[in-house]
Amino acid sequence: MLALGTSGRRDPLAPPAGGGVTTARLSSGREARLEPADDGLVLVIDGIEQSHIGAPGAAPRHASARWMLAAALECLAGGGRRALHLGGGAATLPRLLQHALPHLDQRVVELEPALAELVLAEAPLPHGVELEVGDGRAVLEAQAEPVSIVLSDVFGGGSVPAPFTSIEFYAAARAALEPGGALLVNSADGPPLAFVRAQLATVRAVFAHVALISTGSTLAGARFGNVVLLASDAPLPLEAIRERLRGEAPPAAVLPWSRLERFVADTAPEPVTDATAIDSAPPTRAAYLGPGALPPSLLERDGD
Repeated sequence: MLALGTSGRRDPLAPPAGGGVTTARLSSGREARLEPADDGLVLVIDGIEQSHIGAPGAAPRHASARWMLAAALECLAGGGRRALHLGGGAATLPRLLQHALPHLDQRVVELEPALAELVLAEAPLPHGVELEVGDGRAVLEAQAEPVSIVLSDVFGGGSVPAPFTSIEFYAAARAALEPGGALLVNSADGPPLAFVRAQLATVRAVFAHVALISTGSTLAGARFGNVVLLASDAPLPLEAIRERLRGEAPPAAVLPWSRLERFVADTAPEPVTDATAIDSAPPTRAAYLGPGALPPSLLERDGD
């Protein structure tokens, strides 16, 4: 494992050092590009915008980053001090968290050395955030000091890799957490939502409290979209997260297990194990139903 840390103090909103787009060739053969934008820098991999680095404290450009940030801030509101990020990208979320909570000690694990070097060269990380190259699952399983929160944002070619979807993975995350700590997972799915249902069943087999953030159109099976999973052995601060996300466009649905249980039972999936895990399906396009639409199994309110 290669520890890279930070490198310098260059303004991350300045154009790349070469004056324009900078690129790196990843081990998969795909190209990573860091491109200047009006509001910062954009990381593009294989032609798909992956993450964005904006001004410190500015609202994240992508909805899933806003959801993860809102959930992380509320889960850390009790004074958590250590965060472990699996999946680096442009380190969007660690930067935002460090700005909001300067006391945090954050460790970010990125699999691709070329990507880590590209990001550090053009947009150095703030004090308190350490980036290292390694396998996120292996780092999680070897975590010795408990952390307050684990944030998994691991994608390869648009899919969540199988090792980050199993009951063994979620058990390792639970073991790495302090009592009452939280796990946040950025995932994605599209019609017929078999993957997200199986993931919910798997997380629930490990954690006492499970919730979800997504858009109504994604959960209605109308389009492919991001789904953020939340899990803890302590009650989750869902109402506070909802309040942070109020007025979001598109509107975000923050759903407790009491409203997810029937949704999962619709297909009765078995928890995923390392032996049965497969990568999630890559992104697809589908019709968009309109904000707020939810399937009937998610409309009942049984309390949080």
